Amino acid sequence: MKGFLNSIKTLAVVLAGLFLLACAETEPKLESLSPLKIKTGEIIGQTNALGGRQWRGIPYAKPPIGDLRWRAPQPVEPWDKALLTQEHSSACSQMSGGTGDTVPAINGIGGSEDCLYLNVYAPKYKDGAEPQAVMVWVHGGSNTHGSANIYDGSRLATEHNVVVVTINYRLGPFGWLRHPALAIENDVIHNSGNFGTLDIIQSLHWVKNNIAAFGGDPERVTLFGESAGGFNTLSLMLSPMAKGLFHRAIVQSGGLWFDDVSTATAYPEDGGDPHSALELERQLRNEEGWSLSPKATRGLIKQQSLDDRARFLRQASVAEIFDVYKRLGETKPDIPRVFQDGVVISAGDPVSRLSVLGEHYNVPVIIGSNRDETKLYYYQDPKYVDLYFDRYAIIKNEHYYDARAQYHSERWKYQGVDRIANALSQAKGAPVWAYRFDWDEQARPLGMKLDQLLGASHGMEIPFVFGFTDSGGLFDPMINRENTPGRESLSQRMRSLWTRFAKSGDPNSGQSHAWYSFENPNAAQFAVFDTNPLAHSLSVVDPDTFHQRIVEDSRLASVKEKCEVWASLIRKAPELWPEENYSQSEHLDCSAYPYESLQ
Repeated sequence: MKGFLNSIKTLAVVLAGLFLLACAETEPKLESLSPLKIKTGEIIGQTNALGGRQWRGIPYAKPPIGDLRWRAPQPVEPWDKALLTQEHSSACSQMSGGTGDTVPAINGIGGSEDCLYLNVYAPKYKDGAEPQAVMVWVHGGSNTHGSANIYDGSRLATEHNVVVVTINYRLGPFGWLRHPALAIENDVIHNSGNFGTLDIIQSLHWVKNNIAAFGGDPERVTLFGESAGGFNTLSLMLSPMAKGLFHRAIVQSGGLWFDDVSTATAYPEDGGDPHSALELERQLRNEEGWSLSPKATRGLIKQQSLDDRARFLRQASVAEIFDVYKRLGETKPDIPRVFQDGVVISAGDPVSRLSVLGEHYNVPVIIGSNRDETKLYYYQDPKYVDLYFDRYAIIKNEHYYDARAQYHSERWKYQGVDRIANALSQAKGAPVWAYRFDWDEQARPLGMKLDQLLGASHGMEIPFVFGFTDSGGLFDPMINRENTPGRESLSQRMRSLWTRFAKSGDPNSGQSHAWYSFENPNAAQFAVFDTNPLAHSLSVVDPDTFHQRIVEDSRLASVKEKCEVWASLIRKAPELWPEENYSQSEHLDCSAYPYESLQ
């Protein structure tokens, strides 16, 4: 029994990191490379375990600290002595806690404000080789957490002859914050507040100016990312400042929505967001010792000069800023995100802009989602599972679990893939290819049903795209002898499609026409990625059918369960299903279960 309990505890530790679902760097004995000259000086990288080359921790902007906190990124100053770029830099400042933590933390805070660095992975040097296509990875994490450092591009680079760049960018309130005291007269770019977005744009400028030194082609740059990284990739298709800096885009489980400038820059009592910049300032003042009522604090703040207010905000520590969000009820502040300011990000309905040629940056696109996206957010939730030793999960009601995950994952697909692919196809511009990732053949370590708990959940495709280059055993509990051949075959297929797209703008380049481009809602083609040969689906999600399907769904055994799922969909997507739809249902009487009481 003691051995069994130790095995369970070991599994719990492994599973705590398992759901990073990303690729950590390998650490064999590596050899230093000769100094490489880039625009700002020489850097010294190293070989990697696969015979390629890598440079880690290259600065692409000045550290955004002190007076540069909440400023647009500034170019790096040249250096005289060769810079050793063999270790990762710090991740950007973030709070720990919850699914997806990838950064070591002290007292609940990880990373550093000095974090604007990137990593480059390249094939083995060949004298006279043609410049290779470039793939720039934008990590996910709700724009509040995560790091470029856990994604190892060595296998993509060495086996598929591309140059892979992974970037860090400012997160949370350090990445997106608009405050009148931080404004600079006649500086519309800085005043946008989109500092994280501007970091990504700055990294693309760095790529344009420097990537040729690594064997990369600055005229064949693919921007790709997952979750928030996919969102950021799409957002740059609506940024005049990013035009010409990348030439193709891959969006994995992303979406497209923006925060309203007015609500992000007003007090909550004036209709502003509860986490607005002004509310952050007010909370910080009281933390300093004012201890006044909200109205009194607001009045006293108004008496301060804008310069004093800016100085006060910049002097606040990272811990003090995050403590405010904790008091406001956020373990990870996910507001604000990206502002549609009309300068960094074009104004107007974003999806509508994608449907009109000339209203967005027209590049070929691959876009897709995972069949069971939302299971990642259920597998540890005590509402749906019984947890033992904090990680070993047993589903309470498998039918309800699967049904709820299906509806929300389809909602994700509609919002993040179908409507966007349809808009891009209507523009009659560059082609778009859509996919759905279905792999769900995880092992069952100690009997834990990972295949049902997670299935094809959010982030599950990332190791397949990078080629399972993690040496930390993060994916090991999902692997067994039976699923290894199919898993490796699917990874090879996806890596080939991704890199062929990066090289030519067409994932079918050099192959038979295997992946049909997305045309219109009546003839849509989704590639289905699973262990079977490449298949296609015509399935486009219709949100108008959700309610009736819930009513008829036998997996939802009670009226309460049906009402719970319906209410949760409305809460997540009020633009699709207004709140009044909950009580106006003709075929589902939810009067016994008030909307506000359901989660």
